[in-house]
Order: sequence, then C-alpha cells, then structure tokens
Amino acid sequence: MDGSRELITLREKTERMLGQAVREFESVGDRFEVPYQSTRVLVHPIDWTKGRTLLRIIAPILVDVEVGPELYEQLSRLNNTTIFGKFYVRERTIFIEHNLLGESVDVNEFRAALASVAHHADHLDDRLLAEFGGRKWSAHA
Repeated sequence: MDGSRELITLREKTERMLGQAVREFESVGDRFEVPYQSTRVLVHPIDWTKGRTLLRIIAPILVDVEVGPELYEQLSRLNNTTIFGKFYVRERTIFIEHNLLGESVDVNEFRAALASVAHHADHLDDRLLAEFGGRKWSAHA
C-alpha cells in the first residue's frame, strides 16, 4: 500500500489500536471497517499536510435522504450535542465524522472517539429516517 512513512506507521498503529478496542474489524483497501449494530464505522488513516497524518473515523448513517433547509438545521442542532464528531450531508448521505491527529493519537482517545461515532450513528438512524426519508446505510451496504 502506498503512502508516506508517517502514513504507514499510522496504519500499523491503527490496526493495533483496533485490536485493543473492538472484537471485530476488517481491512478494506486503505481503511478499516468496524461493524456496529446498524452501521459500520470506517477508520481511515490518511496523509494530511507537511508530514502529518489524520485518522478519520466516519460512520454513514442514511443514504438517499431528502436534502433541504430542515436537514441542515437538524444537523446543526446535532452538532451542538456531541463532543466527538460532526454531522454533515454529502451526496444525499448523512455522515458523522471525527478526526484525530495521527502522530499523537493514543488508544484511550481512539476508543472514546470510535465509541461516540458508532453510538451516534446507530442511535440516530431511525429518528433521522423518520424525519428525512432515505434508507439506513446498513441496508445500502
């Protein structure tokens, strides 16, 4: 797999942290996927800038949603309720994502962010589905 020395180091570190944090995960291309209830959390180590890396923790929640002002307002409200993660919509898919600095991430910080993102994605899918339509991401995958 290609990438800088720093990215390769972060990928190896991420795999070790996942082994300590969860029972099950799989490597898919340049990222890892962690199943959790009605979703899968994507853990994606990436090169960032000037030799630095990021660890993106992303959970798709719903696909094919109706996008409009009401959805943006709801996501803004949700963003005020969580410490780990930001909600956004891209290409009619709702996501929650949190990023960690690759060089300084430790296993406790990683566990907290992973658990928060997974929990929010799993617990909000039914509510958001009722409000904005679409399909659960788990039905899409």
